[in-house]
Amino acid sequence: MNLAMLLSCGSFEGFFGRVQGQSRQSYLNTYRNDWAWYYARGLLENGINPTLYIPALHEAGKYETDAGVSVRFLPLDRWYRPFEQVWIKRLSRLTRWSWYAEDRLNAIAFMRSLREALTQDEIDLLYIQEYWSGRFDHVVERVDLPVAGADHGGVSSVVKLFKPRAFKKAVVCYGQTENECRTIEQYGGRSSLQPNGCDVSEFFPDPTIPRGKTVLTVARLNNRHKRTSDLIRAIAELPEDWTLDIVGTGPHKKMLERLAADLNVSSRTRFHGFLGRAEVREFFRRCGVYAMPSAHEAVALAALEAMACGAAVVLSQIRAFETLVTDGINGRLVPVGNPKALAAGIVEAWEKREPLGRAASDTVRTRFNTHTLYFQLAESLRGCLDQGGASTWIRKSSSVDKVAP
Repeated sequence: MNLAMLLSCGSFEGFFGRVQGQSRQSYLNTYRNDWAWYYARGLLENGINPTLYIPALHEAGKYETDAGVSVRFLPLDRWYRPFEQVWIKRLSRLTRWSWYAEDRLNAIAFMRSLREALTQDEIDLLYIQEYWSGRFDHVVERVDLPVAGADHGGVSSVVKLFKPRAFKKAVVCYGQTENECRTIEQYGGRSSLQPNGCDVSEFFPDPTIPRGKTVLTVARLNNRHKRTSDLIRAIAELPEDWTLDIVGTGPHKKMLERLAADLNVSSRTRFHGFLGRAEVREFFRRCGVYAMPSAHEAVALAALEAMACGAAVVLSQIRAFETLVTDGINGRLVPVGNPKALAAGIVEAWEKREPLGRAASDTVRTRFNTHTLYFQLAESLRGCLDQGGASTWIRKSSSVDKVAP
């Protein structure tokens, strides 16, 4: 089975280049730290041949990688470049409607390349990241093969007016929580529960590494989504022996650096930029507390990996994290947008770090192990090609969404 995975970014140059600091060569040779590479490798191990599809302003062609995963760049039409450079950068995300318009305009610009690629690669099924996007609505109605949609936590401000029509065309939409699945169904979609997972053969505790009074977060520095500013404000509430490690990069890095300076915590706040998977794992193993105060997320990969490594976690009280953490048992949950509560949660997590860390590691190992989850995803994707098996996609309750101590 040949699967194309369409990534939800306007262009390779805009996101992976400008935001992540990647060139084509570095992306193909060394970049492996996001959901698409995790999923693609997991599906490959389960007999599905994945190709990552990425819209691009200047790149083109299909490339093989040492991970066994192919990458194809979808050239955007030339008329789109002025929009990307001017309108999209400055105006498109002022409202949810302008954001939606950006998505659809972007999809129009790569549709010709997408159709050609699907034919050349003999793709059997198209998997689209973020079914709440305008990009999904446009593409699903304009390709002549089965389409599956997924939620990976990347869309916050959405227009749902066209969702019933788009969901009707999709063979399935993968939700990361039971609540998300019910929302898909309310808009007429066929849902399947499929949370993110963690490779516990790579991420596990190392008791020989001591933990100190440092808070770690791993995130793209988009403050509207990740609310890293709340974490900097929380550090200002904590005693001076606490430090903050921020791993990742993004458009709001300078703003966050200024905030740290304004709050007189620059000396206690370290920005490490984008790091490789092995380096991030070592941060997980030695941090005192892992914190993620996001306003919205899927079942975040970084949170899963931190928990798998035995870190005591403090997460925001949102649906996806409530699926992952039972407050006070395997982590702490705190209200979104409350730095004082976040600081108090960090102190409590530190004081209970050993039992919280053990329970967190057990949770990931038993309920979010990619060995099981990627096998289930591969089986369900193969089921999408069974034209007579529509009943396969009636959502079933799954124990993965029930939090156990």
